[in-house]
Amino acid sequence: MQDKRAIQVSIIVFITIAVVLVLYFTSTPSKDNFRPATPKATNSQPILPVAQRPPATDLNRSWPSQIAALARRAMSYEVLSSKLDSSSGRPQLRVVITSGYANSYEQYLGTAIKVARTMAINRNATVVHVILEPNGNLSGKGYQLADVVLYTDGKGDDGKTFNGVYWQASAVQVPYSPQQLQVASLWFQHQNEYLAADGKIDETALTRYIAAQLHIPELAVQLPQPKRIPLKADNQLAD
Repeated sequence: MQDKRAIQVSIIVFITIAVVLVLYFTSTPSKDNFRPATPKATNSQPILPVAQRPPATDLNRSWPSQIAALARRAMSYEVLSSKLDSSSGRPQLRVVITSGYANSYEQYLGTAIKVARTMAINRNATVVHVILEPNGNLSGKGYQLADVVLYTDGKGDDGKTFNGVYWQASAVQVPYSPQQLQVASLWFQHQNEYLAADGKIDETALTRYIAAQLHIPELAVQLPQPKRIPLKADNQLAD
């Protein structure tokens, strides 16, 4: 009886050892699993000189405290048109806007500056030229309320060497009166109807027509006289 029990124990031990060995060899990772991973290829590029580097995404270098302060004066606006030109390898975006709320030198500049910065980021443009017009009817007629250019690479108009010129900006200091804008709109809307025999505008007849339309004296029919004051911006970073 004891011999029979010893045989059973021996069989159980043998089976247990066999199972352990099978599990060990089937679960042990192969040597292939310990091979070192292939190192990732590195794309090393030469460090470009400052003059040739692309603009920083955050545009911090082109955001001096004076410019940042003006941007906080920005008012709501409407985009009349935008055009991106990348043919020169230096993407340039021209944006024409209007704002029925901006009504001072600081607001004109601030609105155009904010648009320039926003467009530079969203459209990935190196140069952004923003023109603030009184309204859509007078767009391109020479009565811009503000004219702002942002050079995100700090190379100004030259575009070849870094010279720290990030902004060129100007705006009218005295807003146009509603009457002046009405006169200008009617003038450009009807000037082709009052051409003399020599092809020139009959200003006397056109003035009489506008005065009658607006119920004002003929002497009050005066086109706006735009005089934009340049902004002198420092190069200090914003707070």
